[in-house]
Amino acid sequence: MLAPEVRLRFARRLKDMRTQRGFHRARYFAKSLGIEENRYTRYERAEVEPSLTLIHKMCETLEVSPNELLGFSESPQRQLEAAPGLAEAGDGEAAQAELGPDPASSLAWSLASEAVAIRQEQGAKSRSASDPMRSLQETSALFRKLQAHPFRTVTELVDDRTLKDTDAARRAKLAELIRSFTESLREPAERRRR
Repeated sequence: MLAPEVRLRFARRLKDMRTQRGFHRARYFAKSLGIEENRYTRYERAEVEPSLTLIHKMCETLEVSPNELLGFSESPQRQLEAAPGLAEAGDGEAAQAELGPDPASSLAWSLASEAVAIRQEQGAKSRSASDPMRSLQETSALFRKLQAHPFRTVTELVDDRTLKDTDAARRAKLAELIRSFTESLREPAERRRR
């Protein structure tokens, strides 16, 4: 169980993200999560904590990473690397650690989440569709691929038959995420050239 102040901060962040993403009424967001409005509003009132499965669904629906939803500005590994005496970060890394996650990373997570969700919906009989940890593992693996080899991985996603077979609205959303992600990769390179 979370301490009351942690739960309250999560509740505020959840409500802010919900409204920022266009879900102006809690009932519409609850419906998109597949739960009753009463149950959802208890999370925003900081009365109860959502399950891991529901947190995963919230992240997918809001198109945010778990770190963003839970209020972690950076991963524990980055915090350790930046700690004095454990590792010396270069100037660029130290500046990035202070700024938090870059937009490309957030978009990469959103893109990975959407692609995994579509794959699981298309293959609903798979074990991972009902296992939230497996879903997070698949999302994390795709996120790492997008970080390591962004354009090659995007090409693989565009050619993925499973993703092509989804409905037009999901394909449009996926295409928009890909466009935003690839544009976010170009912006830092263009700034370096100036």
